[in-house]
Amino acid sequence: MVRLLLNIIVFIGGAVLMSLEIVGSRVLAPYFGNSIFVWGSLISVVLAALSVGYYWGGRMSEHNPSFAKLLLLLVVPGAMIFVLPFLYPTVNLWVAEADFGARANPLIVSAIYFLVPGIFLGAISPYAIRLGATTLSTVGSTAGTLYALSTCGSIFGTLFTAFYLIPAIGVANIIHALGITLLLLALVMWPLTRAHGAKVRARAGAVTKAAVVILLTLFSITLPLSAWSVYRTLYDKDSFYHRIRVNQDDEARYMYFDQTLQSAMNLNDPTTLRLTYSRYVSLGMVFRPDAKRALIVGLGGGSIPKKWQKEFPAMEMDVAEIDAEVIQVAKKYFSFSEGKGMNVHSQDGRLFLTRTSHRYDVILLDAYFKDAIPFHLNTREFFTMANQKLTANGVVVINIIGAVTGPGGKITRSVAKTLRGIFPQIYMFAVRRPDNASLDTIQNVIIVATKEPQRMAIGDIAKRAVNLGRELFPRSANDIAVAFVDGKVADDDVPVLTDDYAPTDKLLHP
Repeated sequence: MVRLLLNIIVFIGGAVLMSLEIVGSRVLAPYFGNSIFVWGSLISVVLAALSVGYYWGGRMSEHNPSFAKLLLLLVVPGAMIFVLPFLYPTVNLWVAEADFGARANPLIVSAIYFLVPGIFLGAISPYAIRLGATTLSTVGSTAGTLYALSTCGSIFGTLFTAFYLIPAIGVANIIHALGITLLLLALVMWPLTRAHGAKVRARAGAVTKAAVVILLTLFSITLPLSAWSVYRTLYDKDSFYHRIRVNQDDEARYMYFDQTLQSAMNLNDPTTLRLTYSRYVSLGMVFRPDAKRALIVGLGGGSIPKKWQKEFPAMEMDVAEIDAEVIQVAKKYFSFSEGKGMNVHSQDGRLFLTRTSHRYDVILLDAYFKDAIPFHLNTREFFTMANQKLTANGVVVINIIGAVTGPGGKITRSVAKTLRGIFPQIYMFAVRRPDNASLDTIQNVIIVATKEPQRMAIGDIAKRAVNLGRELFPRSANDIAVAFVDGKVADDDVPVLTDDYAPTDKLLHP
């Protein structure tokens, strides 16, 4: 029974730690994004915790090893993990507002949340080996068995959390469950501590009672916080890719991915283009007002495809959205529907474009974020394939969140430089410039790439938009002219993006 229980403990310890690492990405994402810096911070902190935990657990096992001490290695991280959902929103906000930098921010919060619990969980395996090895000759086999079980637990925790738990029960519930799992495991272990003296039992019991008191107190204090929500929340759930939230006020309904606003819909007219950038995205239609087929990569709430479907009813549209949950939310909360030439595919945009046999007059890429962008949708190879999937006079429209000039514009300039190697003409529009924003300002930047060898003057572009009307474009032709970035922007400081080399995270956070 002792050996079996030790096997179970190291398996669950490994599973909890890796589950915590996976779900940790969702703890950090609303404030620090899903960039490589976030994952690098999480992995580094967990590895550091394991290193310290292995060393500490081995040293601790040399002096009077007991099941009571092993119980403490479960109770302490169990209590710390359980309380995390009560604490991390406040800590995330504080670090985000203090802003120690794109690299330091996720590293700091990862260490705050996961370093100490990780050390305790890392100490379990070497300590269990000492308890399980009955003779010197069995130390090797015991160590091999327990470390193998710990690794199997890590694999299980990783896959089960990523594939099932995150989209099923949400981040906070997962973290609470992980803490409770460790506390329940400690409770199962409790009878084994009876053989190790009343003093040790009393110490373990005091720690357990203190942990329970802390948990109940924090839970009772934190429970009413949801009552302070500014908006009415209609939907809040983790998918495989985002934490999707739908809020509503008296005027509109909003879709968020983590903390980033993705889409908005007027309640009195679901087809109105409420967000300013969506009117500049529609400038792609100025170049192909006769478009027969369009592809949109990235659905969100479906504002753009709904509007295009209304204004161009004869046009066939394919929408590639990688997150199936986003499609369901758009249908349920944002008046989006398939049919009448609207075909939605739950698939990665590049994979869909690779497999489709259609050729498009307009391809719109609206799948980028402020903190991270899918690098494989920005490379020379991808744009070359997109060019091949266009009709003779087709256009590619790209929505990027970044500046144009200065350090914040590196990602924009890099994408534009990559496109220039493929398309004859590139047009760039900085959406906030009509509000006197600088080209150094982080904003939506719309790039239109065309196959036409002849360049169109901005005056003609604005005139065509005004003539098309239909509330598709900015209300003023002057706004379009002001938003237009005239002339080629210097791009010697940025690379051409390729499948082999696309440092998008570094370009986003120089």
